[in-house]
Amino acid sequence: MRKRFGAIIAAAALTVSACSPAPDNDAAPAGNDTSEPYRIVQLVGQNQAGPAALNAKAAAQAVSAAVDVLNANGGILGHKVELEIIDDGGDPTQAVTKLQQRLSSGPKPNLVLPGNTSAEALPMAPIITEAGILSVQQASSTALDDPAKYPYMFKTPPVPETWAKSLADYAKDRGITKVAMLSGKDAFSTATAVATVAALQTAGIALSAETYAAQDLDMTAQLERLKATSPGLLYVVGGGAPIGYALESRVKINWTDVPLLTDATASVTSLLTQAAPAGMVGTDQTKNTFVHVLAAAVQGAEQPNATGADTMIAALKKHGDITLPLNVFFAYDAVMLAAKAAEATGTITDAAVQSKWLETVTPDVKGHWALTAYKFTPASHGPAVDASGVKIIPVTVLKEGRYPATR
Repeated sequence: MRKRFGAIIAAAALTVSACSPAPDNDAAPAGNDTSEPYRIVQLVGQNQAGPAALNAKAAAQAVSAAVDVLNANGGILGHKVELEIIDDGGDPTQAVTKLQQRLSSGPKPNLVLPGNTSAEALPMAPIITEAGILSVQQASSTALDDPAKYPYMFKTPPVPETWAKSLADYAKDRGITKVAMLSGKDAFSTATAVATVAALQTAGIALSAETYAAQDLDMTAQLERLKATSPGLLYVVGGGAPIGYALESRVKINWTDVPLLTDATASVTSLLTQAAPAGMVGTDQTKNTFVHVLAAAVQGAEQPNATGADTMIAALKKHGDITLPLNVFFAYDAVMLAAKAAEATGTITDAAVQSKWLETVTPDVKGHWALTAYKFTPASHGPAVDASGVKIIPVTVLKEGRYPATR
């Protein structure tokens, strides 16, 4: 049994994710000439080694689907939407080199989608800003949410504070007064942990915490220490193989009576979306285990744009199977937000004007995006904290990006 789960864990998909120059309108395509296409350039590591390629391919699938939907509805301001995908191998250095080569050798893009991870997006951000190009992307680093430094960049995934508030509300509603947290040491896990500490403190809920290293194959020591604090909920932060090791270690110390909640990163791990033998759903390892997911990924849940979600899924299926949760398809919403900015401002070339409009977006603004409601401000280009856009559900098998309805 240990060998079988070891093999499953090893195969788990891993999701880890100065100046403000005016856009160079002379270099931009003519905004009133609809013979000029609306150009999207996406840099993403579809051909990189390892399981991270699955998430990169999903991002490319998402953008391709969005382009199809837009063109089926007349494009953007009458301009046909064209997509150019550049493989950056998931490598930040290669991403920067290829972006610079593309900007110096081809027509100016109207939208740049800079990688699938923060590691890729961060070094490309200054280049995109200097070029005066709009960028709406799905990397989650808080460093990207700096309107003074990157005035044309916006983020689509829920911020860590959204997930943290949802967790605190969940615990408080169930009378839980103490939470134990086991988190990784990577940048995203650290950001999630910091937000969780703050949210639980605000809610008056006690917290005990431990960390694990990416190379840890056994986490019984950390879990034993957390168990000794008698929490009402165990929160595990991270993705990929470490989640499997944490679940196995929990069984070893006979601690499945206390509910375990995994964070949004873990929810895109195949271990928690597939039944055995491909995953762990339905095994002792996932007994009394819950996952944090987007509300849009749950059948029957209240959604910001149910019609938009159905349209997105139908478009995604034309480009391949949907094997990962909708959490990884935020690039779809990125394109739709950029399209709405162009339509609302009457320009496909002026990133400054489009950015100013995006800063006025609230949940009342309607568009083709599907995964959550958005609110941006001049002070923050990341979505506002909104716990209603996420849900906590029991571990269950994923089907076409969605989970079955829960009570």
